Amino acid sequence: MEAKVLLVDDEENIRSSLGDYLQREGFEVTLAVDGEEALDCLESLSPDIVILDVRMPKVDGLEVCREIRRRAHYIPIIMISGEKKETLDQVVGLEVGADKYITKPFELPVLVAEVRALLRLARSMNSSGKTAGWLEIDDYLHIHRDRREIKAGDNDPSLTVLEFDLLLYLLDHAGAPCTRDDLIEFVWKDTTGNVSDMAVNTCIARLRRKIEPEPDRPMYIFSAHGWGYKFKDL
Repeated sequence: MEAKVLLVDDEENIRSSLGDYLQREGFEVTLAVDGEEALDCLESLSPDIVILDVRMPKVDGLEVCREIRRRAHYIPIIMISGEKKETLDQVVGLEVGADKYITKPFELPVLVAEVRALLRLARSMNSSGKTAGWLEIDDYLHIHRDRREIKAGDNDPSLTVLEFDLLLYLLDHAGAPCTRDDLIEFVWKDTTGNVSDMAVNTCIARLRRKIEPEPDRPMYIFSAHGWGYKFKDL
């Protein structure tokens, strides 16, 4: 089996269909019907990743997410919701530590791609001393998620909230191109069209100046021509 997945959802049809699909993709899947059962599974299973519904009886997904983030070992969390309009849940879910937040219905291959990307990132973080908090991209660039700090060579550049959120989004999708539309929606949190592509380009340029050894010859954030941008594959 490739990795252990804890799938938590109170809808039987979702647990069954998604669980079967993940197993066919090579994952070892454990199902939980609510947050209380999920917390029990955390102790016995030690999952590599958790896929977690937001609205559940007994203990909701947000509280499960908080409990996972109280633990020293980093476990990726994907939160799922049945309502596209649950903006508050999305904001709170990300604030309490979810790595991804997606809404139903979603394409199963897309979810599996997100799972694989987060597992690659988790392996990198846990093997590079996540207990110390630092993700070592290489000898030059180190990133501390919790403290929102960067070490770029001998420099400790100060990133704005937006710049750091943009960096994390690209990092979480390392190796895959991210469209400007996706960056505007998930980093800027804008779906009204008020944020332009130029705003994304300008923010990328500032970020490159702060973290790249040679901003004009980037080695971390690449342009995906006709698409958007991508972080180097980890």
